[in-house]
Amino acid sequence: MNSTTIRTRRLLTITTAALLVAGLGACSSTKSTSDNSEKSQAGPVKMEFWGWAGYEKIVDQWNASHPNAKVTYKKIPSGGTGGYTQISNAITAGEGPCLAQIEYQAIPSMLVKNTVMDITKYASADMAKYAPSAVSASSVGGKIYGVPVDVGPMVLFYRKDLFAKYGITKPPATWAEYKADAKKVAAADPSVKFGNAPSEGNDLAAYTLQTGQSWYSVQGDSWTVSIDNPGTRKVAEFWQDLQDKGLVQKSGNAWDPKFNKAATAGKVLTFVNASWAAGGIKSDLKDLSGKWRVAPMPTWEAGDGKSSSNGGSATSVMTGCKSPREAAQFATFLSSDPQAVKTGIESGLYPASKAGQDDPALAAGDPYFGGQKVGDLYKASAAQVPSTWTNGPTYQQVQTDLTGAMGKGTLPDAVTKVQASTVAAIKKLGLSVTNG
Repeated sequence: MNSTTIRTRRLLTITTAALLVAGLGACSSTKSTSDNSEKSQAGPVKMEFWGWAGYEKIVDQWNASHPNAKVTYKKIPSGGTGGYTQISNAITAGEGPCLAQIEYQAIPSMLVKNTVMDITKYASADMAKYAPSAVSASSVGGKIYGVPVDVGPMVLFYRKDLFAKYGITKPPATWAEYKADAKKVAAADPSVKFGNAPSEGNDLAAYTLQTGQSWYSVQGDSWTVSIDNPGTRKVAEFWQDLQDKGLVQKSGNAWDPKFNKAATAGKVLTFVNASWAAGGIKSDLKDLSGKWRVAPMPTWEAGDGKSSSNGGSATSVMTGCKSPREAAQFATFLSSDPQAVKTGIESGLYPASKAGQDDPALAAGDPYFGGQKVGDLYKASAAQVPSTWTNGPTYQQVQTDLTGAMGKGTLPDAVTKVQASTVAAIKKLGLSVTNG
């Protein structure tokens, strides 16, 4: 038994305990749903699927080939902006969807709320099709709570034309080189920033993942919260230093109007984010086509190749679904059917499917990036994501607290504050928890 197995088994034990303590265990209306529902599905079934991604065409493809299991897709706000609350409230009211898009980091939180269903017996045979890190992120205690759809391998987006303007001959391979290049640009023009500091909890988590540290672990029968760990502190201090020196913007990303304005004016040279952020550049900065390029995420140690992942989601079967077998079949179709995966790629998703990552559409050169084969970089990044991360049971609280604290004070101070607030939040769930 490896450490991951031990960790996930303990997680299940603790999560189950949490359900009992908090009184959130399976209620009478859903307790035997999975056992009885299959017996009741003698004819065509209808299933609602809630999410925020552009899955409409994939749903149409499924419905065209599966007339006895119709899926209706309903778009809701993204999870962090109210989607998860909407799903949980609907399930509590007995009006929830059969399927939902759930981000990997939110799966433990949804499990504690008893909103996601164990689909191990339906989905386990297909898990070898997906990136191991995505399978791990979709599972708790060795049981599967979602079929991986996409992943968010991190890369460095940079302006080739501005690099040439400021005499930078190649993208920084390490964070030390990143800082040196930032100083070089600032020396030439203090109004120009090399990049942007992390300003959201998800961003800080992604940078921490690259260090090999995790924000959570299990010690005996208790959660251990380690948000304030050496890796996170190294990341926070690095970006705070660059921010204090005026080398990077305090915030900004490809979908941020302030960032777009700065990029259009040639006032920012880079940003670090997941592959899906390319869609934001392409849609918001059309006039800069041909000027952007993609490089591997800088590393802390030269040549170690470590990368990270930010975002990505699974399709989960929700508590109360009366046709879990068909729902899991749809989830597998969405993630692994060749045409469905291709449709997902066309809408900007980078697939968790191993076969999907070899889709010819990802191997071709991208005109926006000067014909660069960016898919090769995404694939290499996805293969270098550490498998050391454990998601916690209070995802939304961490994101809200951390993003708020990062906006009001220094990044290191935010780390300290959210360490404390997260321990308190987990205690409120009735879970045993300690400071890491």
